[in-house]
Amino acid sequence: MDEHLADILATVAPLEPIELQLLDAQGCVLVEDVTVPAALPPFDNSSMDGYAVRVADVSGATEEFPAVLTVIGDVAAGAGGLPEVGPGQAARIMTGAPLPPGAEAVVPVEWTDGGTGGERPPA
Repeated sequence: MDEHLADILATVAPLEPIELQLLDAQGCVLVEDVTVPAALPPFDNSSMDGYAVRVADVSGATEEFPAVLTVIGDVAAGAGGLPEVGPGQAARIMTGAPLPPGAEAVVPVEWTDGGTGGERPPA
């Protein structure tokens, strides 16, 4: 098998690179990495509504044994003056909002009781 693979690889060669407009490049593979001079957005942000938490506070949590955290505030997209998430705390966070200091993850709101103290929010 190794001999056959070597024969095949000896007879094929990579295609020459071509330039395409972005809309025409679907399904193609880049020849080189594309980089940008600055990260966009310039901060870690939430890709969903939920609760910004510290991983240590929620690791091991289950539906039967949930993590119980104190909600210290809300973080909306474009918000300034972010609350610092400390041990045993969480911040309600909206999609696109910056991750507040101290938080390392976002728990989707659907995985929580929505702040109702154990009652699941209506769907």
